[in-house]
Amino acid sequence: MTFVLREPSSKTPQPINALLRWDGQRLKFSTGLKVNPKHWNFEKYRVKNVLDAVEKDAINELLSNLEKEGDRVITKLKAEQVLIDSAYLKQHFENFLNPPQIEEEATPQQKFFSFITQFVEDSNTGRRKNHNDGKLSIRSIQRYKTVETRLREFSEVYDRVICFNTIDEVFYSDFVEWLQKSKSYSKNNIGKYITTLKSIMNYALEKGQIEKLEYRTNKFKAMSEDSDNVYLTEKELQKIYDLDLSGNERLGRVRDLFIVGAFTGLRFSDLTNINKNDIKTDDEGDQFIELEQQKTEDPVTVPVLPMVKTIFEKYNYSLPSISNQKMNDYIKEVCQLASIEEKVTKRITKGGLRVVEYLEKWEMITTHTARRSFATNAYLKGVDTLSIMAVTGHKTEKSFMKYIKITHREKAKRFKLAWLKSSESGYTRFGNVINLTA
Repeated sequence: MTFVLREPSSKTPQPINALLRWDGQRLKFSTGLKVNPKHWNFEKYRVKNVLDAVEKDAINELLSNLEKEGDRVITKLKAEQVLIDSAYLKQHFENFLNPPQIEEEATPQQKFFSFITQFVEDSNTGRRKNHNDGKLSIRSIQRYKTVETRLREFSEVYDRVICFNTIDEVFYSDFVEWLQKSKSYSKNNIGKYITTLKSIMNYALEKGQIEKLEYRTNKFKAMSEDSDNVYLTEKELQKIYDLDLSGNERLGRVRDLFIVGAFTGLRFSDLTNINKNDIKTDDEGDQFIELEQQKTEDPVTVPVLPMVKTIFEKYNYSLPSISNQKMNDYIKEVCQLASIEEKVTKRITKGGLRVVEYLEKWEMITTHTARRSFATNAYLKGVDTLSIMAVTGHKTEKSFMKYIKITHREKAKRFKLAWLKSSESGYTRFGNVINLTA
């Protein structure tokens, strides 16, 4: 191997090229080095030993090493009787001059968080599906990102490495305690964090990332408690509907959206996307909303009741659009104006402490109250549970019964309603005794 300058007669530093010759062939490639031609020894192919050539020792050492590597690799390939390919040699010397950096292997904790980032990405792009094999909702993606953020925050103060093998009962206790004390989260909110973490771990198990399964034990549970959510009775909904908001377009639109939700049971995400194409009319002139729910991608059919039809016609079947957060704020104003002032008690475990608040009912109304009101009122009217669940999306009667909000007295009234209906169907009553002889 010899070395030549690109322009030997130049007065400025020139690139040093290498020339490798073998069996009548040759390869020319750049060494990445430069030298002033006046400092170059054209017979020895090295930099002269002069004071002005300040980098002479480093350059000459690299050229010597390169020359030795040229002799070594040619000898080796000939000994192995391998066809010497110029493209292979060029790549070989490029790697020799610029060795690829060997990345340090990621730590277990880095691998854990990289996997969570990939989990979020797979969920967002559709590579990971929901239970119906459909795309996950935006709300689910946001929840995954929030859990990732909290886990990273926790890792900064936690005295253990967080990785797949340390997601155990000790981690569970410490993480829950941190969410309680440092974040003052409610029991139900913490439960959602644990549920999401278990979803991440299950996905990791599918991908072969997990050996320990402590996260699947009963002790690693998603805590929860019955929440004191409220619903609005039909009388209260009528008061809201009858409210004169002609002088306040903002609240008028919010009221109308809420009423439609309370008499259809549709989620807010579906409510604000209804259009004329979703309204179907049968041969008897009855109207129905037929659409695919955004969250679950399940089809749903809901009758258009008179109050809802009036609102649809008011907006030419294109309901107003508003953010969920603003809706939550403004509907409280509407309910306060409608004098929804029943005294209610709100109990919640927050920051590990049981907190009791005494509020007026309007203060607890949110966008979701409309949907809960629909389910509860339909149940109290005697509509069969499965029909209501088809709209609300509940998979079990147990979860549905926890969702609706009825008192023991309301349960008794519903029982009485069913009792009276059974009498009309052929049963006879003798005092307080039911005679099942038709």
